[in-house]
Amino acid sequence: MDRVFLKVNNLDHLPKIAVVAFPWKAFAPYKFLSDILKILSPLSENLILISGYTDRVMISGKNVEVRDIGIGAHYIKEITPISYSIFLWIVKCFYIQILTIIELIKKRNDIEIVFFYMAYPYYLFPLITTKILKIRSIEVVTRSRPKGSFPKLIASFDPILFCLLDKISLESPALENELNLKRYKKKLVIEGARFIDISKYKIITPLEKRKKIIGFISRITEDKGIKKFIEAIPIIANLDKEIEFLIIGDGDLLEWVKEKKIYLSDKQGVNIEVTGFVKEEKMPIYLNLVKLLVLPTASSEGLPTIILEAIACGTIVLSTKVGAISDIIIDGKTGFFLSSTTPEHIAQSCLLVLNNKNLEQTEKNAIDIIHNNYDLDAAIRRYRNIIYKTLSGYEIKR
Repeated sequence: MDRVFLKVNNLDHLPKIAVVAFPWKAFAPYKFLSDILKILSPLSENLILISGYTDRVMISGKNVEVRDIGIGAHYIKEITPISYSIFLWIVKCFYIQILTIIELIKKRNDIEIVFFYMAYPYYLFPLITTKILKIRSIEVVTRSRPKGSFPKLIASFDPILFCLLDKISLESPALENELNLKRYKKKLVIEGARFIDISKYKIITPLEKRKKIIGFISRITEDKGIKKFIEAIPIIANLDKEIEFLIIGDGDLLEWVKEKKIYLSDKQGVNIEVTGFVKEEKMPIYLNLVKLLVLPTASSEGLPTIILEAIACGTIVLSTKVGAISDIIIDGKTGFFLSSTTPEHIAQSCLLVLNNKNLEQTEKNAIDIIHNNYDLDAAIRRYRNIIYKTLSGYEIKR
């Protein structure tokens, strides 16, 4: 894609941009990183990525420089004892920030603006460094209201982060109320949602020709609702023997899920497949197999990309109403909401949705939203405004 030349007031050049991301162990953040680089590359003179596990990132622009800090996080439960694993995690978090600071200082003459993306909440010291170096800063907020004692403790640092940031870009408008950000109104800029490649994520198999397959595609962790979903499976299967199940993702409960899969298949005759992590190029194929995607998450959510991808492939979505999901899902019109995450309610809701006579209209309504608001060109326009609002204080007219 050709780079986009922009001029706003005294800005007559393409800006020098850095993206700082926390090196999560999970694979999903690196798809999001790949997307953000694809958006920002045509909008920048040079684009620097500072993170770990960068071999997982797809680099699409010739002007992208990767600065791998050589360390990444781990899943807490993969190291024993847990107390040591937690201690090691904390040490790594500080060390990662130090290494990020070193890279920022090294490249300070090549950076005008830093995007903190998928870096929350572990970017406080790099953010302070940008203030010292007089580099503009912005966080693309991808989270919602914290649930649980530890997330709430982490969120207690939010006022410090938001005060230090020059701008705050919400992934979706609903997050302004969700995170109670009205006090930072002057710092908020238009939403920085990701994009969906509609040339890849598209309908291959029409909805009416798909088998009754219910999918769970997410991080395989308790906060994403995987345990409740597994408990709902035998209830669903007992009421409709034709329904099959597909679970895709990686996480600390993956081995537990595989054990449950063996039990459900061997003892109860449930048709269930567990794939583990799936590469992005295969995801549209799987999504075109699934008739209903279920996300019974209770975790902090921004706008899950899997929802956008599923909709683009014509898959119906049934989700909890958290974070910014309500910006896309309108109950009964573009998808469906769970009012509870009990296994019984999940099972009942799945059956009601699969038997809904208006699914094709729901599918069409949802796809229209994706094509009108979440393709690559729309994302580039949004970030074009975000960048120059941050650097100049004036938003470009479309």
